[in-house]
Amino acid sequence: MARSRINVSLLVLVGVAVLFVSGAAYGAETAPPDTEEGSPVMSGAVFGMLGALLGAGVIVAGAAFGIGKIAVGATEAISRQPEAGGRIFTSMVIAASLIEGLAFFGLIVCFVAIFRMTP
Repeated sequence: MARSRINVSLLVLVGVAVLFVSGAAYGAETAPPDTEEGSPVMSGAVFGMLGALLGAGVIVAGAAFGIGKIAVGATEAISRQPEAGGRIFTSMVIAASLIEGLAFFGLIVCFVAIFRMTP
């Protein structure tokens, strides 16, 4: 139980950090005015893309973790009560599809943020 709380709090911490990185990038200029075009100074758009890509990674990892937990629970439940396997499987598929829909929505938001920052 304590291990899953640590995993959830770590995911929340990473998600908040990603939001701060991408939020700061929207307000930043693309490059300081005193630098050249090919300068190695990282611009705000690069930080925004990095934040959006990290956010997409966290979304995919969270969805995989959630679907894995559903599969483990369903497998254990079916092994305990095989006659209820059909109902358990139906509930598992519905829960997995809801998680996938939420993950897909999050990925779309991240990709919209990436394409909004590209010139």
